[in-house]
Amino acid sequence: MIYRKQTGFDDFHCIADKCPKSCCEGWQIMIDDASLKKYKFCTGEFRERMINGVDRQEHCFRQQNMRCSMLAPNGLCDLQSTLGESWLCDTCRQYPRHLEEFLDLREYSLSLSCPEVVRMLVDPAYRFALTESEDDTYDDPDDFEDFDLFIFDKLTFAREKMLNIAGDSSIPLQKRLDMVAAAGFRLQDLYDQGEIFEMDDISCEPVPVEENVNDSGVVFSYDYLMQSLELLLDLEVLETSWSDLLQSTKEYWLQHPAASDEWKQAMHTDTEHSAVFEKLLQSLIFTYVCGSIYDGQIYACTMIAVMSVRWIMMIHYANPVLSLEETIYLFSREVEHSDQNVTELISCFGDEV
Repeated sequence: MIYRKQTGFDDFHCIADKCPKSCCEGWQIMIDDASLKKYKFCTGEFRERMINGVDRQEHCFRQQNMRCSMLAPNGLCDLQSTLGESWLCDTCRQYPRHLEEFLDLREYSLSLSCPEVVRMLVDPAYRFALTESEDDTYDDPDDFEDFDLFIFDKLTFAREKMLNIAGDSSIPLQKRLDMVAAAGFRLQDLYDQGEIFEMDDISCEPVPVEENVNDSGVVFSYDYLMQSLELLLDLEVLETSWSDLLQSTKEYWLQHPAASDEWKQAMHTDTEHSAVFEKLLQSLIFTYVCGSIYDGQIYACTMIAVMSVRWIMMIHYANPVLSLEETIYLFSREVEHSDQNVTELISCFGDEV
């Protein structure tokens, strides 16, 4: 088995009550079957708390004022404090660590919905990279019966090319985003035509405007990004303040069109912020692109990475009251961390090709 990890994965530590946006607030925390069974046999003084705090029918912790029933006023988890870390459910034990399972390969990344992960990412000393280790463990091929290893090899090769482009600071950031999107667009076309052998030789040059007949979003444009804000506004919302933030973003950019200095400054950002967006793009490419092996939505998964960066750029500049760190983790909580919203994005981007 090969274990591929994002830099810093093993060094991550939850900051618990010091977190500015706790994962124990707002989200419904689902409980795995093994933990649910274990909670049934909880004894002692904590038993009543467990009975009242767990919704067995919905397999989740109950909430009180949008806070997990196990979350104490001091911001710490009473379940962990009282019973120990071994009593945490899989969701709480693993977050913000993310795992993708492929045949004889496991890929580990960190979720950007966690403020501490984002703090690590924006640190100038942090460099996005991948580390690998290997052991003699192998998957049962029957568990990956429909897994196409040949196509997956093509995807990993293409993703490496995308990651190299994303990290090439000699290329303007917006062109890098266009190049990654163009790669996803051409990969999808070859995949759909069954020309899998050709996927190694794709061009990453942006599609010229006159050739972009599918309005695929491959070419960076003000009009496309403004239209895309409507897509964000239609997604599932965790907190109503997020809808207000998106609406204020839309109104701001309607008043500052493509020719404005504000638009140019936001989308062609300074060196410091450009470095953060570069790492953000790399992180999202690593997380999403190869997952398309399971649904064939290569372009859509690529566009989630590309457009997430651009949306964050738009939201951050239009709402200076938020730090860049806050913008990133709030965006991820509301959009990228929601399975329902990711599915909707894949559907919408998939319709472009």
